[in-house]
Amino acid sequence: MDSTITGDSTLAGATATPFTRGCLLYFYMVGTLVGGSFIIIGLIGNCISLIILGKEGKKSSTIQALCLLAVADTGLLLAYRLFPIMDTPWALRINSFGIYPGVHMFEVARICNQVSAFLTMILMWQRYVAVCLPHKAKQLCTVRIVNRVSACATLAAVVFYLPNFFLYTFKTGDDGIFYAVSNSMMHNEHFQMIYSVILTYLVSYIIPVVSLLCMSVAILKSLKSHSNSAATSANSQHARKDLTKSSMAIVVIYLVCQTLQPIRRILMWAYDPYMETGGCGGQLFYFSYVPHIALMFNSAANFGIYILFARGFRKKLIVFLTRRNAVGPTDSYESKTKPGNSKGNTNTQAPTGIGNKGPIATAPALEIMKFSDAMVQSGRGNPGTI
Repeated sequence: MDSTITGDSTLAGATATPFTRGCLLYFYMVGTLVGGSFIIIGLIGNCISLIILGKEGKKSSTIQALCLLAVADTGLLLAYRLFPIMDTPWALRINSFGIYPGVHMFEVARICNQVSAFLTMILMWQRYVAVCLPHKAKQLCTVRIVNRVSACATLAAVVFYLPNFFLYTFKTGDDGIFYAVSNSMMHNEHFQMIYSVILTYLVSYIIPVVSLLCMSVAILKSLKSHSNSAATSANSQHARKDLTKSSMAIVVIYLVCQTLQPIRRILMWAYDPYMETGGCGGQLFYFSYVPHIALMFNSAANFGIYILFARGFRKKLIVFLTRRNAVGPTDSYESKTKPGNSKGNTNTQAPTGIGNKGPIATAPALEIMKFSDAMVQSGRGNPGTI
């Protein structure tokens, strides 16, 4: 299932080893049920997140990054769309059906996963600047910068993983069986060591993990110092707690899910050839599906994190599900803060400021500001957080 596998010159995919009843039952439970559920739930959740967050994407750089992250996660889940059925009996009878996922489908998923990792770093960078370097937020936390950096990161991910699509050549045997033959790069030890091992895991795992950990620690320290040095309102305290929980959840999920990929590489070295040990009856058969399931979970988990830790997102989700107008409070706030209309509305004003140099924030506006503040967190592993 990995295009960087060395060994035999042909890749027979899932059809190399016949599936027993026990192997087929395990695939139905893990690959079809669990994997298929993650794909469906993730696609629905990412679409809902795009609908809810898309309205605010042009106003906030972090929300724009969250929308882009949802798109990358959706791409990964779509790349895995054949995974829940690729080892079913009728699919195994179609030889070319097993070859395509084994060679190209997982490479597309790796590109989407790398883009997702880059976007997670961008999200955390936006939050790091907003919390630790607030004097630079106006220059660095802009939608334009997020779009440009995201476009460059996407292009870099595509270029970096592009050689993997040329590792195999598809041929048809005399018996009509469709198979893939490994090219010379597959047997080049320097290419395998430098590109497939060192550079790949430096870019896909070490750099993202170290960056996320460093920025997360800095953010947590800054939030702690702010909470100890100044008395803040209840809304600010709740927003900080939500941000902290979201950050930790995203980092933990990303670390757990992404760590399985280096473990898989180590096992491939220890149990060679991997296509045999990872097949039915092999020593790594029950583990072979887990890294892919972990990537699906990482791309499907963001929507659940938004619901658990972002109160503003939960409110907008309820509004979306109940088909109510989500812009009503904003319109009401604008009408109450127009010149000549502020009188008689003092009962809705929050004690956020005194004076006549600007409109005083109302209670509905505080909810909107609280949602915007709670939406500037980043993370994931996955990808992404609120």
